[in-house]
Amino acid sequence: MRSAAIAGTLIAGSLLVGSAAAAEPDPFTLFYDGLTGGLQSQSRPRICPELSGGTAGSPESGVAAQAPDRGNGLAPGSDGGAPASLPRRIYLRSTRRTYNRRYWFVAHRGRIYFKSNGAVTGIRQAWAPLPTPGCFDGHVQGISVDDDELVALARHRHVFTMDGALSDPAAFNWTVRWGPPFWTGPGRRIPPGQAWSWSVSSPREDRTSTDRAGNPHAFGEGKVSHIWLLNHAGRRLTYLDPWLPTDRSYEMCGPRRGRFRSVALSASGSTVFVINRLGDMFTRLYDFDISGADSEFFSYSYQDQRGRPSPAVQLPSPRWIQQPKIHGRITNAISIEKQGVGSTRRALRVEGRRNGVRGFWQKDIAAPASADWRFVATGQHRLGRPLRNPPSDTSKRGLGRAENHRYVMRGPGLRVAIPNFNTYCSPAKLRVVLAAGKTLRLRLHTVDAIRQSARARGLDAEPRLIQGTIAASAKLLQRQNPAVRAFVARYLSGGRFTAAKIEATRGGLELPGQGWSLSRPRHARTARGGKTPSSL
Repeated sequence: MRSAAIAGTLIAGSLLVGSAAAAEPDPFTLFYDGLTGGLQSQSRPRICPELSGGTAGSPESGVAAQAPDRGNGLAPGSDGGAPASLPRRIYLRSTRRTYNRRYWFVAHRGRIYFKSNGAVTGIRQAWAPLPTPGCFDGHVQGISVDDDELVALARHRHVFTMDGALSDPAAFNWTVRWGPPFWTGPGRRIPPGQAWSWSVSSPREDRTSTDRAGNPHAFGEGKVSHIWLLNHAGRRLTYLDPWLPTDRSYEMCGPRRGRFRSVALSASGSTVFVINRLGDMFTRLYDFDISGADSEFFSYSYQDQRGRPSPAVQLPSPRWIQQPKIHGRITNAISIEKQGVGSTRRALRVEGRRNGVRGFWQKDIAAPASADWRFVATGQHRLGRPLRNPPSDTSKRGLGRAENHRYVMRGPGLRVAIPNFNTYCSPAKLRVVLAAGKTLRLRLHTVDAIRQSARARGLDAEPRLIQGTIAASAKLLQRQNPAVRAFVARYLSGGRFTAAKIEATRGGLELPGQGWSLSRPRHARTARGGKTPSSL
């Protein structure tokens, strides 16, 4: 869905729009923030001076030219000089062993090796070294591939990206670029001690992404690429996008409104797969574009988009789907992979054992029952840690503290309270008490905003722009009480869904469109839990 014409749009916008910063980002502001931030960071020493350019992030169009698939070029039976201890096959994607639809890749003692997976040609060849730049050759700490891009972490967990990973090896090329403007920044690092996975959706491989209304939306000429991080005792899912600022401010709300404690994750094609220590599993289709955050370049709507000839992207974004339990022994080694065109075609794999034989359990992401898990024997050594996996739903056991905040306002003729505002988990409850004593129960949907300058995660003293929408039920809008009708006329101009831009800090919420200024009560504490809204 991300357009490769974004850069051109922003540059054109910079010639037409004044330089005064607006509360809501405009094309010039985004371009200027990204450019100045990028230039400032580029003034520091480059991570890898010998490495420049690279095609990662370049436009894609049409069908890729495909050379005859010779894998890594070794003839069957030839010796590529790789260690004999490397696995013969790879069945599960991780940051040590991984694959796409054409190649297997493995990281071993600081180097990367690859070979054809034989899916198309039937080639069975030896492992061969993957050419890597000298600045990190021998220092690879982890790898992850998806679609046409492979990410490698080198010394100090610096990120290097190889493009062309679905092409002939002659097209492989590396870049250290990361960050604004437009994936031209000088690079970034991943914090230590965090599980991670690389996800790519592309116009060539996926072609479309399906929103919550079931409408497919075609990609532009650009990929949507994220590194997903699992952190904070498995409760936070942070995504790092090479087009966005090099910070850790963007997150997806985890299952159970961010309280579920995952012990592993895998990602592919904008779909994230997580599991907890008791074998409960969830999947979700989510990226920066489909979340609703890319409002400068895409149209989004909470109005029902089903059956419309030119639908906007339906909000809220697709929810978490709880996958059926596996009735068998499993480990925390999980894997998700693409299985064809479109964002709904995904296969799930979980390492396990049956009748004393090691292998993995596999099912289609859309298959609804535990019986749909099929065991595939491999006989390989165990990769993950065994999980208890009781047969019942245990996804609500051991939940963490919710990152909810309470905000209130007393104004002329009404009191407004938001008891469970969460920067990353939407919606929140919105309760209004009118002077006549009438209580109105609304919902406040929130979506992050596009930005190019770095900021801290969550809320602090610096105002954070959040795109809000007040949702009212049809029943409320039909009430004939004069006080209610006056409230609707004044504050709900959009009917069922009214835009409500939010400037949020830890101490308060400003909704300038409604004229509301809410603050945290004194001695307010983060809420421990509460019911999970159905949209999550």
